[in-house]
Order: sequence, then structure tokens, then C-alpha cells
Amino acid sequence: MALGALWSVPAQGGVALTGLEASRDNRSAYLGVVLPLSGQSLGQGFVQRYWLDYTGYQYEKQPFQTIQVDVAAVEAALGYQHSSAGSWWAAYLGAHYSDTHLSPADPDNTNQGKQLRAKLQFEGETDLAAGWRVNGIVSHLVGDFNYWTRLRVQTTLANRLHVGPELVVQGDAYYDAYKLGLFVGNIPLGRHSAFTLKGGISQTLKETASLYLGTEFYIPF
Repeated sequence: MALGALWSVPAQGGVALTGLEASRDNRSAYLGVVLPLSGQSLGQGFVQRYWLDYTGYQYEKQPFQTIQVDVAAVEAALGYQHSSAGSWWAAYLGAHYSDTHLSPADPDNTNQGKQLRAKLQFEGETDLAAGWRVNGIVSHLVGDFNYWTRLRVQTTLANRLHVGPELVVQGDAYYDAYKLGLFVGNIPLGRHSAFTLKGGISQTLKETASLYLGTEFYIPF
């Protein structure tokens, strides 16, 4: 997931978003594009969003038995975006198709196999105080206790880099993870593109804390 790049692209253009993140107990990667519908523009109107992602994690079924989980998913959504001088927000409703593989198999886990569900997502950013902004994402699969949330507070340095703390809470009925870290964003990559570096502490229930590292890219076109 990525935030903060959509409003700097050309009015009739789109944006590609990609990234990856890993810790000892969980890992993820994504690739997506957001495009305005005909007659609309990013940041001010209706958009279409297409997404591929992978999530891997583990949970303890019983003492001395750990279940490894790998989830590949594809998503298509429609959304609406709005921006003003001090803030922006976007809301999406889409179809989310996933394929969940467990090793070893867990007959009690209802998430395994291929499933199609509706997905809701809301994201936004606004001024918080002089020189500071707050942004966040909340996503949820309808009919399943599956969620991903992120909250960031950032300031902009003289070199236009965005820096600040982030908090991530994610999980499902069998797994929960909490991440607290720092990020450096808006690092130039070519003329219009940029990337973010992030890292911190990841805590999974019933496991000791570990480090996580990640990166995000946004590429207007």
C-alpha cells in the first residue's frame, strides 16, 4: 500500500504503485495501478484501481505446530478521490480474489483455498499542525475478519523529503501483527517518480519482536 503520490501526476494520467516488506514472521509485496475514468482526473473524481499482492505469514496452531500461510490475490475496484489545499481522501469498493495455501494443511482454517470477496478501502491525508500532516489507510474484506491499517505522521524537510513515524496493524481470524517504525519518503527517482524507505519493530502475537524493512515506489505516467 502506498499514499501521497496520486495528486502530483498529470490531470489525465495514472500512477503505478509497487513495494515490498519483510520481517522474520511476515512478508508482503504488491503491484498496482490507479487510473481515472473517462472525463475524470486523479485526485478529483472517479477512478479505477487494479491490484496484485502477495502476503506470507505464520501462526501457531498448537504448541510445536506452526502453520505457514501464503496468500496471492488480485483485485479490481472503483473509487472516488477528492483533494483540496490542505487534505485529500479516497474511497474504494472492489472485488478481491485470493488463493490461500497452508503448510501443513489446517482443516479448521476457513480462509484456505480460492475465495472471492468484496473489499472496502479508505485512505486520506490532512494537515495536523504547523509543518505536520497525518495520513492513513484502512482496508477490510467483507464477510471475513481480514484487515490492514496504517497510520503515518509526517513532516517535510528542507530537501522535500517526508519523514515521520508509522504504525501498522494487520491480521485475520488466525493472525495479528503490529508494526511501529520510521519512514523516509518522497526520495526522487527520475523526473517524476519517487520512493519510500521504512523500517522498525514487528510484533506478532505469541512470538518475540523482530525487525521489519520495506520500500515503496510510485511512478506517474
